[in-house]
Amino acid sequence: MTTKHGTRHCYKDGCRCEDCTAANAAYQQKYRERPMIVPLLAPATPQTFEHGPVEAGVEEEIAGLAEARPGLAQAAMAMARVLDNPRAVSSQPAAAKVLTTVLDKLHSVGAQSRRGRLAAVRALTERCGA
Repeated sequence: MTTKHGTRHCYKDGCRCEDCTAANAAYQQKYRERPMIVPLLAPATPQTFEHGPVEAGVEEEIAGLAEARPGLAQAAMAMARVLDNPRAVSSQPAAAKVLTTVLDKLHSVGAQSRRGRLAAVRALTERCGA
């Protein structure tokens, strides 16, 4: 079955005669002038989020370490939120890897700032003058 010249269908089939090209141009012009339909979004309401089990655990684990590196602490909390999100299943393995790396960094920073028992005893004996 042959298509009729001067139509967009014929232009789409490969014909580039003046009539088919003009029909396609007219279609494209109508297409560009069509009204845009923008979906209405629900008004933004403040949402309260409960901590999931991973986020609660991370928050408890980094409680004393957050002061040294607050940015790393926030990154750990963000990764914990991803792990608690049931809609982010495909991102969870990568988030778990990043979370362990961030927690390791936080623990190493916390370990550097802590002194050993011997250093604490030396400091106490030096203050006493002994």
